[in-house]
Formats: sequence, structure tokens, C-alpha cells
Amino acid sequence: MITTADLNSQTRRELADLARDYGISGWHAMRKDDLLAELKKVQRRLKRAAAKNAKDAGVAKAAKPPKAPKKVAPKRRATISGKKQDQLRLQKPLPKLPESKVDPKSQQIRAQIRKRHETLERNRDLSTGTLVAGAAMESGAKRARKAEAHQDRVILMVRDAYWLQATWEITRASIDRARAALGSQWITATPILRVLTVGDIKNNSAESVAREIKIHGGVNNWYIDVDDPPTRFRVVIGYASADGQFYTLCRSNIVETPKPGDCERIDEHWGDIAEDYERIYSLSGGYEDDGSDLRDVFEERLKRPMPLKGNQGSTINEPSLLRQNKLPFEVDAELIVFGRTITDATVQVAGRPVKLQSDGSFTVRLELPDKRQVLPVTAETRDGLRQRTTVVAIERNTKVMETVEMDDRI
Repeated sequence: MITTADLNSQTRRELADLARDYGISGWHAMRKDDLLAELKKVQRRLKRAAAKNAKDAGVAKAAKPPKAPKKVAPKRRATISGKKQDQLRLQKPLPKLPESKVDPKSQQIRAQIRKRHETLERNRDLSTGTLVAGAAMESGAKRARKAEAHQDRVILMVRDAYWLQATWEITRASIDRARAALGSQWITATPILRVLTVGDIKNNSAESVAREIKIHGGVNNWYIDVDDPPTRFRVVIGYASADGQFYTLCRSNIVETPKPGDCERIDEHWGDIAEDYERIYSLSGGYEDDGSDLRDVFEERLKRPMPLKGNQGSTINEPSLLRQNKLPFEVDAELIVFGRTITDATVQVAGRPVKLQSDGSFTVRLELPDKRQVLPVTAETRDGLRQRTTVVAIERNTKVMETVEMDDRI
């Protein structure tokens, strides 16, 4: 039997094994102190049972003279040092715990939570490239290095009187700095494109927040609808936390929207911007003092130097760059056939039925290809006893003339 001192030196696992051997119920859920208390109770119970058995045996053998006890050398109780116990415990293999069983519904819920978390992180990440040795690594499977130096920037351009376009480049290092600066608030941080109205270009104190637009990762440009033209605008891109903090990543140039009707909306492709690049460049603040980033973007995309503004307000550049290189010009024609009859008649144009208005009039728009056409127009009464036909013959010949270069007007 293990003494009380030995019990105190045992580990919880060893005490649990003893409790299992003694048949103590609930041993697997007991702590070490509870196991010690139960084992001590078992020891006391065993001692009392042993003493009672010894007393009963002594009464039965009282008539017989007791034999001389044999001299036996006292047994030394084997003690194991703490270091030896640790070595034995390390050598003893740990029992294999049973694998926890998860029902399919719980697995589905965990998968949905994990997917939701990944989506939130992906939408929060505004980085468009990774900064490596001063150059930006293009996103995608190829991960090719760009030739030009990289910098965090957001460019604001005027599309028309009511629309702006913001384009940005942000590195992964800037996102990491924002995460560190916001700390625990990063969990609730939202990517924001803040639109500012500028009362005076040279006085930043006149800026006021017009609106805040929630954006997301995976894109590098955003179209912004604005009001009250003409007005000066600037955008700031950053993160807004739930407690009201705003971490700024970068600020854009200042632009001024034109009056309605001064310019038509331009398509979002850079090929169309190239046809009217100087006007867009001027409206987007390219001639201002802080237009260096905008100039870099235009020169990078259009592969040409941008004009500079002279002291008298005129542009300084090569005349060939200021010339309109293209003149889109498309002309087409349609054929309109119209007429009138009684309200309950049936009308057909070239064999196709035509819907009549309440007063019996009709109008049909037809294609007019380059050829001669004969179009019969037929009207028939409701009872089918009377019919009238009018034949329209028409011919179209279209000729596109060659472009004339007006060299004397350069």
C-alpha cells in the first residue's frame, strides 16, 4: 500500500490510475486534490479491514503457543526521486485521445464563418501591389516586376460635370502600417473614399467632407457622382474605424468640374481619353502646382509628354501633340413610312402587319441599305372585301469621301 507521503508526490495521471484500480467512481473527472482525498479514504478503510481480520485471527489462535518470530531484515521502502519520476513519465506513452466528432451541420456553419472572415479580409485589403526594392510587383499569377518606381498615390480625374473618376495605387506595406496604427480597431475598420469640397485651392483649411463612400479591395478605380457644378473636389482614401478614427493612406489632386454642357461624357477607356487628353488633363488639375502625380499617370498611360502651362496661360509643347489626330464621323439613314386609314382596317408594309393608332394612323421605321427597294403597303377592310395597295420604290447610294488634311490650319 502506498503511504500518504507517496501519494502527495504522485502526478494527477498516476493518482487517476490508482483510483481506477481501486474502483473509485468518477475518477476521470476529479482534480488532484479530490483524487488524494478519495484515495486516503480507501486507505483508511483497508487499514480498518486489515486490523479487524488480524484481531479475529488472534482470537482463534489464542490456545496455540505463538511461534518465535523469524528475524527478517527490515525492508527498505523504495523511493524514486523526482527527476527519475519525470524520466519514467516521459517514457510512458500518453494515451491517444478519441477524435472529437463534429456533425455535418456544425462543419457547414464553421465553413461559412471561415469563408465570411476571408471575404471580409479580402474586401478590407486595398493594396494593388507589393513594394519590392522600390518597384511594384504587378498582381496576378505572373507577379512581374514593373519598370517604374512605385509610390502610394490616388489620382482624381474629371469625367463630366457630374462624374469624377478616382484611380489609386497602394502597397501592402501601407496596409500593414494602417493595421498596426489602428490596433484592435482594425477588426471594425472600413475602407473609405472620402470626398472633400475645396473652397480655395491654396487654402486646405477650406476643405469640408462632402460624403464618404465605402469601397472594397480588388479594384483600383472608382466612379463618383457629384453635384453643384462647377465645384472643386479632392478625395482621400483610408480606413474608418467604429470609434470614429480615420487613418489616411493618401490624398489626391484637386479637380474642378465644368458647367453642364461645357463637355460631353467621355468613355472610360484610355484610348478615348487620348483623343481629348489635354482638356481632361486641364479639368483634372494637371496644370496646378500639385499635378505631378497626375502628369505621371497621363504620360505613363498615353506614352507621350504632357504640355506645360506658360506664364501667359498658353500650353507649351510640340504642335504635333496638340493636334487632333482622329476625327470620328459616322453617317447613316433610315426609312420612315407613315399613313392613315380607317381604325378597323388591316395594314401591311412589305408583307409585315403594322399596328394602327386609335385614329387609324401608323408609322414604321425601316432600315435603308445601299440598294433599290420596292415596298408594297397594303390596307384591307375588316370583312376582307376591299383592298388598296401603294408601292413605294426607293434607292440609296452612299459614298464615303477620303479624309482631307488641312495642313495650312496647323
